[in-house]
Amino acid sequence: MPDIVNRVFGLAAAARRALQRAVGQEVQTQQPSSMSTPEAVAREQLACAHALKIAGDDRAAECAYRAAFELDPYLVEAHDGLARLHWPGPDYLAWLAHFHAVRRPSVYLEVGVATGRTLCLAKPPTLAIGVDPAPIIQARFTTETHIYCETSDSFFYHNRLQLLLSGASVELGFIDGEHLFEQVLRDFMHLEACGGSESLILLHDTIPLDERTQQRVPTTNFYTGDVWKIVPCLKHYRPDLRILTIAAAPTGLTAITGLNPRSRVLNEHYDDAVARFIAMPYAEVAADLHSSLNIVPNEWDEAGL
Repeated sequence: MPDIVNRVFGLAAAARRALQRAVGQEVQTQQPSSMSTPEAVAREQLACAHALKIAGDDRAAECAYRAAFELDPYLVEAHDGLARLHWPGPDYLAWLAHFHAVRRPSVYLEVGVATGRTLCLAKPPTLAIGVDPAPIIQARFTTETHIYCETSDSFFYHNRLQLLLSGASVELGFIDGEHLFEQVLRDFMHLEACGGSESLILLHDTIPLDERTQQRVPTTNFYTGDVWKIVPCLKHYRPDLRILTIAAAPTGLTAITGLNPRSRVLNEHYDDAVARFIAMPYAEVAADLHSSLNIVPNEWDEAGL
């Protein structure tokens, strides 16, 4: 433990010196304490990482962020900081708001409501529909909004959408529910069947931060699961779809167009698709994420959307 403390406080001192050069102010150097806990040292390292980022030393900032969450794997801010260092620019919330503003969908459906911070991005005259077994709403909605407190499998099995819409199509869909590949595949299949040829489906959490955070069983609070597998899966079984993954922090946003609500390909090959891709190792795509996940620039005019 003393070696780790000394190492990260050494980086801390370097961060302070870099910050001092950047802002032209004197920053006092703090010495490590033998009583420091890993969590406390991780917080110190996180502050250093932020300082290094401000100073423009991205390489050192990345090392500091990684040191922070190695000491405390549940320090979400360290994972998030590294993700935003990797993927600068508008985050996924900004992109989702942009799609709402540009497309102004008549019907928006969201799988995975959580606190409602994405569902509330829908504006009049959009009809917003959210599905989540246990939402904890902390947002204010400004358009007609319906929230179904059940799993997405149950929602689609009981034809809730057809009963509500009377045949109207979902023009914009957003999947951000359970972080398991096979579940996201089912959610996509259901949403495509409820959409139209001009509809857009967005998938969150399609760019993992690293090997650990993409595991199917979470070991950190920053967790994408193996959602990323949906991209190579759809590329294999549905080459007719247009699939682009925006390099938006913190975990990417995949946009899918060219939908065919009448397609039965995924229904007929669902079991085969799950068997083929569920065991796919992250290392198989990690070396060339951009090509494997169809990653495009995080800029409105260059993403090709």
